[in-house]
Amino acid sequence: DLVCEELRNRIIDGELPPGGRLVERDLAEELDVSRIVIREAIQQLVAENLVVLVARRGAQVASMDEQDVVDLFEVRLNLEVLAVRCAAERRTDDDLARLQRLIDAARRATADGDIRAASDLNLEFHFALADVSRNQVLASILQSLAGPVRRVFRIAQDTRPQYLISDHIEILDAIRTGDAERAGRLAYDHIEATREPALARIRSGSAPATTDRRTSPLR
Repeated sequence: DLVCEELRNRIIDGELPPGGRLVERDLAEELDVSRIVIREAIQQLVAENLVVLVARRGAQVASMDEQDVVDLFEVRLNLEVLAVRCAAERRTDDDLARLQRLIDAARRATADGDIRAASDLNLEFHFALADVSRNQVLASILQSLAGPVRRVFRIAQDTRPQYLISDHIEILDAIRTGDAERAGRLAYDHIEATREPALARIRSGSAPATTDRRTSPLR
């Protein structure tokens, strides 16, 4: 799990770029684990759509070009908006408390300047909404997109961090009052607002800021 998390973070942060090879031998030596552990972590990342297996080349980081981002936003603008509308109609008090906790934690992380933690918490808010929708098919589909969404969300987090939490507060307020139409409209605007900035970052080749990894967390 630790190895998988380390590689996942490197992909999301852009340290392992799209198309970059994941060489088991090199990673095993660097992270001081067996090649079997690396192989299992890679298989998990394949399932998350962060890594692909290419004939005669082995494992490499999945692509993330402009068209990939366009396609992903098209799906999000439909499925996530549906999830939010359903959440507004089906939420419970426990659901509302869970969503509020995520917002509060993201606000603290943002105030502390912890971009990765804030990004993870803001993204968790989106996936929590899928759970609150009480639509298992919808939640399953959105969960299958978790890997690519994390990569794009990390880019978008860098472009407008001051707005994400305030957007989530408004969305939660609409869900709390049971206003499905307003909740869906807010969710659509929230996702749409990050599309062009994320695409601009992809076009320019600008990568997110990375974490200092001079000391591996696995050692």
